[in-house]
Amino acid sequence: MRERNIAVATSMLPIVLAVVLVLTGDASPWWAAAAVVVGGGLAWFLLRGGRHTPWERARRLVAPGHAVVFWKPGCSYCERLLRALGDDSRVTWVNVWKDEAANAELRSHNNGDELTPTALVGPEVLRNPSADELRAALA
Repeated sequence: MRERNIAVATSMLPIVLAVVLVLTGDASPWWAAAAVVVGGGLAWFLLRGGRHTPWERARRLVAPGHAVVFWKPGCSYCERLLRALGDDSRVTWVNVWKDEAANAELRSHNNGDELTPTALVGPEVLRNPSADELRAALA
């Protein structure tokens, strides 16, 4: 997926830059080591797994009183919602970078955009909800 490719390229940029600088003699090997750490950390942040239920299974859980939340790694709004809701059993998480069918479903609710987080609660679609908004929709 395009966004995943962008994440990989972004995380590789510091590493490539450091290697070029070291090879041209414009930086010390310590800069290269630091860039590898920064690039690796960025890659981990943007590409880590996290919670994921395949859309094929999660689609059956969309109902009043239960939310299916589309999310993606590196999305600060998704991270904030995930931290705020913790292990709430009324919420199922679907990583749209791991599941093309989920990505297509997400886009169908957002005029073709990959807007995350997007939560489905019964017939209701919540775009970038706060934890309080999502809890209210679940009540």
